[in-house]
Amino acid sequence: MRKLVYVFVTVLTCYMAGVFRSVPLMALGGMEAVLFAAAFLQSRYLKRHVSAEILRHWESIEKSAWLACKIKVKNTGKLPVSRFRIKLRYGYCREVAHAGRQKSDWRHIAAAGAVGSEKGAGASAEAKYIDGSCGQGESIVQMEITGRYCGIMTLHMTRLRVYDYLSLFSCARRMDGTVEVAVYPQEKALQLELSSLGEGEEGLVQERISNTGGEAGGEVRQLREYRSGDSSRYIHWNQTARTGQPWVKEYEREADSCIRLLLDMEGMEEADEAEADAFYELVSALVLGLLKQTASVLVGWHDRAGRMADMEVGNGEQCRELLLCLYRRGLPGLGGTSQTPWEPGNAWKQENGSPGGILKLDFRLGLYRNDTLLYTFSADNLEAQITGGKYVLDGGCCGL
Repeated sequence: MRKLVYVFVTVLTCYMAGVFRSVPLMALGGMEAVLFAAAFLQSRYLKRHVSAEILRHWESIEKSAWLACKIKVKNTGKLPVSRFRIKLRYGYCREVAHAGRQKSDWRHIAAAGAVGSEKGAGASAEAKYIDGSCGQGESIVQMEITGRYCGIMTLHMTRLRVYDYLSLFSCARRMDGTVEVAVYPQEKALQLELSSLGEGEEGLVQERISNTGGEAGGEVRQLREYRSGDSSRYIHWNQTARTGQPWVKEYEREADSCIRLLLDMEGMEEADEAEADAFYELVSALVLGLLKQTASVLVGWHDRAGRMADMEVGNGEQCRELLLCLYRRGLPGLGGTSQTPWEPGNAWKQENGSPGGILKLDFRLGLYRNDTLLYTFSADNLEAQITGGKYVLDGGCCGL
């Protein structure tokens, strides 16, 4: 519209100059035409000299916390940029296998800051725009986002558009930059009581020995690169995500107790983000609650290919590493992940020795002990159940 108005004014000026034979109006019309051509060339010039780059490609936040995503804009030309616009598409991206095809499922998240928003009909991801200006050299612009759900939030910068000084013309260039943000639940622990569930083959608490060869349970002695034969339960997922290479943790030798927790994630692929969020919240609260009763929790689950994976959790940081691994569920396993189909109740027992008691949490938020339902949680009232309830892990309990 602005371009059409400018052309109309220029044509009108030239017409009036011809009607009244006015030299000043003719000069003004000529200047307007030259300025129009200069604006066109300027937009092309700025396009060649302006670029944008995302500074960090991996972040982590707690749910509902704000994160400032910073973008570096670089101008190598001689002219300052009066206006540019960066387009980003972002949301929760989960690879979903359905009918033999891979689909990218983007979900809505909240965002705020100096950005615009556009969501087309049928679009599966939100588009956000950052507007700004910059002089010569480098400058930083930022966008504040918050995650409404637990999971991995992906932000992808797709396009940079620059404008001339009159905003008559613009030129766009493709940008390629991605930020992954791990959104973790707030650290809230379930109030648990083990009651009569003592140690032994039928008890939940199992005595085990940790050593410096990589067995978890004691203090972390060091991080080292992954070696063939290392178990996936000792992978340091945050360091692995930062470097792109697998790293494992080595522990000091120590005797400790361990509770086994089995996660049944059947139905995850068809669930929406709110349902997955409730499951991750409960997993975090349950593991943190169990850690108040025992030295470590051995958590097992299976991926979409039916392969067994497990990880030992001994503190809050390792609980977040577990959640990150669950967020990436479906990716090929590393190290100790079994390559044979997983049969619940068999393969895990064979790998870890004595059968003992096993807690199980399914995706419908049911908590079991050895296939006996103890409690059923509600996604709508989960926060109140986590903070206000007390749960006895006794085989004689019935579901609530």
